[in-house]
Amino acid sequence: MEKIKQQPIFDMFKNAVKKDRLSHLYLFTGPKGSGKKELAFSIAAHLFGGTYTEARLKSEGHINLMFIEPAGQNIKKEQIAALQSEFSKTSLQSGKRIYIIDEVDKLSTAAANGLLKFLEEPLSKDTIGFLLSDNPNVVLPTIQSRSQIIYLKPRSEKNLTKELIEQGIDPYLATCLPYINKDKAVVLNMAEDQQIHALIDIFKSYHQALLEQASLWFLMESKMQPLKENKVLLTYFLELLMVYYLDLLKSKTHEIISFSMFKDDYEVVTLNMSLEKILSSLKEIQEILFRLNYNINIEMALIQLVISLES
Repeated sequence: MEKIKQQPIFDMFKNAVKKDRLSHLYLFTGPKGSGKKELAFSIAAHLFGGTYTEARLKSEGHINLMFIEPAGQNIKKEQIAALQSEFSKTSLQSGKRIYIIDEVDKLSTAAANGLLKFLEEPLSKDTIGFLLSDNPNVVLPTIQSRSQIIYLKPRSEKNLTKELIEQGIDPYLATCLPYINKDKAVVLNMAEDQQIHALIDIFKSYHQALLEQASLWFLMESKMQPLKENKVLLTYFLELLMVYYLDLLKSKTHEIISFSMFKDDYEVVTLNMSLEKILSSLKEIQEILFRLNYNINIEMALIQLVISLES
């Protein structure tokens, strides 16, 4: 069997299966591309046995497996109700019954209440749940307390950048994209997406505006229209800005930076930016990133950000 990204953790689970020491609920946390879904499906395939593989389960499913992911922006109460209904019935096939909930931090309030009720109900010892999240801090504490939490280490951005450059990806793209997603297949697709190219151009322009002390407001009006219309692109932009401002902080304190292409420029940018301003900017970016998990006006969020960063 081909090795997966989180092979040591998968091997740990295989050992737990052999000794019959599986818990009833796990929360896998880690950044995008750290292999959470691959690990959950690989464990499920191992539990179902036979000819099942992670890839086959993803494409064909299994009578004893239920996979839930956000329907739009959130996981809805109807999806959790379907889970409750399915697992309240007797399975037509013996063996383990497994549910996997991707992006569990995006449960709507009603869905979260439904999941808590489901977790409180007595379930068969053969029922195992895997909850997956990029943002464990947003997962309800009452759900976390019922789970065995396993943190998955991400692959190194620098290693992924090197692999991407070796595959002919533009070095600038190859440097930025691993900070948005660490799944190589996803990143390779992103590198061919014109919307992503537009995003990177906006990010370059943002850096240039800071370098030249130009107006961020003018930049927003002239170049940031794609971000006002697309929450995913805005999220990616904010994730890049988080790394950028952390780099400014590291430049001030003489630490190793992430975006090496800006190394010399950072010294110029930080001459006109206090440590307090960098820290307040990081806080503002983080706050808007958090709010993007909910139903907010993304254009107003961007305007608020630009006002805050330029003040």
